[in-house]
Parts: sequence; C-alpha cells; structure tokens
Amino acid sequence: MEEELFYRRVESQQSDAYVWVKAIRHIDENEHTAMITLHQEQGVYPRILSMKQELDKKEKAITRQYWDTVSLLSNVLEHNQLKEADQQDRIGYYTKQIYRQLQKDYPEYGITDEEIETIAHLAPIHDIGKIRVPIEILNKEGKLTEEEWNIIRRHPLVGAEMTKWFPKGSETKQLNQYSYEICRHHHERYDGFGYPDGLKGEEIPLCAQVVGLADAYDALVSVRPYKRKITSKEAVNMILDGACGAFSKQLLQCFQKASMKREWTEKAD
Repeated sequence: MEEELFYRRVESQQSDAYVWVKAIRHIDENEHTAMITLHQEQGVYPRILSMKQELDKKEKAITRQYWDTVSLLSNVLEHNQLKEADQQDRIGYYTKQIYRQLQKDYPEYGITDEEIETIAHLAPIHDIGKIRVPIEILNKEGKLTEEEWNIIRRHPLVGAEMTKWFPKGSETKQLNQYSYEICRHHHERYDGFGYPDGLKGEEIPLCAQVVGLADAYDALVSVRPYKRKITSKEAVNMILDGACGAFSKQLLQCFQKASMKREWTEKAD
C-alpha cells in the first residue's frame, strides 16, 4: 500500500524560503515493514508560488489604496479650507526635520528612515477630525464658548475613528497604527495635561509627540482668523517656554536644533 504525503522543506535557516516536497510511504502489511521515499514535487510548488504572487499583488493593491485614502483626505482638508496645501507641506517638512534630529541624537530610539518618511507623509492628516467641526467655529475670530471648545476638542477622537476605515492588510498594519495614533494623540502633552486621553510621558506614541510639536509650531507661525503670524524665533521661544504645553526634553532639544537651519526659517518666515 502506498500513501502520498506533502510537506514544506525550508531551504536555509536564514531564509523564509521553502519548497514543497512529496513523500510516499510504502507499507508492506505482510512483512510489517514501511519505507518512505522523498520526491521533489514539481506540480505543487508552482501552484503555491502562484498563490503567493497573487497574495503579494493584493497586498500591494491594499497599500496603494491606503495612500490614495490619505491623499484624498488631504485634498478634502484643503478643499474645505481647513488646511492650505503649503501648510500641509510645512507640517510634513517640520515633522521630518525633527524626526531626523531625533534619529541622529538618540540612536537608542531605533528610528528608521522608512519611519521618518512614513510619519512625514501622514502628518498632514492629523486634523482630519476637523472635517466634522462647523467651519464657523474653526474660523471664529472671538473667544470660543465652552460648548464650541468642547466640539473642537473632540476632533482627535473623530479623526481616530475615521482612520479605522482606512484600507487594511498585512503590509499596512504599521501604517494603520501610525495614522490612528497621530490623529488621536497629537494634542496630548508630556505632563499629562493634553487631550483627549490625558496621556503622560512615553505613554504618548513618539509619532504623535513629533507631529503634535510640529503642529503647535506651525500654528504659531501661520495666520489665523483669531491671531497674527509671529516669527520663527518667537515661536521657538514660546514653545521652549511651555506656551504650547509640555514636550519631552529630548524632543525640545531636537526641535531647537532643527529650527536653527536656514531652510527651516525660510519655510516658516
């Protein structure tokens, strides 16, 4: 009697690559013996390879859909005059420069170039929750009422919920986490006096800390219906003095270094 078995054989200990192998078990019931012979299975492996290629193709399509969604939301923010195109570019730029300085000064953080590029591209959608805030509240010149302020303070929660509908796949798992954390936690502050969750210290994801600082700085150097534009130097000093809430010592040091570069000041002023 013969019985066919199939199993995967790893090609090397340093690789996830494998091949499918067919084993045939020969059993002689009269002699009470069994023998197994191994055969390279040429038919199974091509089918498995084809399935893997198809899965890879689908994952790449999901990743493209993810970034298309991010781009669409950025355009919606611009169309609704919640964020100007150049402002979105600035947020991404400031985020990238602060991250690069962190990578250089604190290698123990393990920040990769890919992480920097990813967070910089996601930074412009940090305020997508404001899509649900009435424009008259966002552009109000006078002091906000308590009710209006409560509506605005909900935008991180609204934005985070929106990210849950972003395309999901095995390759976008980290992207989905970044986008959620940035939207929900960019108004948290290191001393625990931010919102919406009152996170403290390193409870706040690093991506949200950096984007939150970049956002605070950009708000100071930009014109708003309720405030004048100030210089980059003034904005940096205000943030270092705690005018925009508490940030970590390491983050502030890197922010200060990054803001001294000529390209940074030209973009801000």
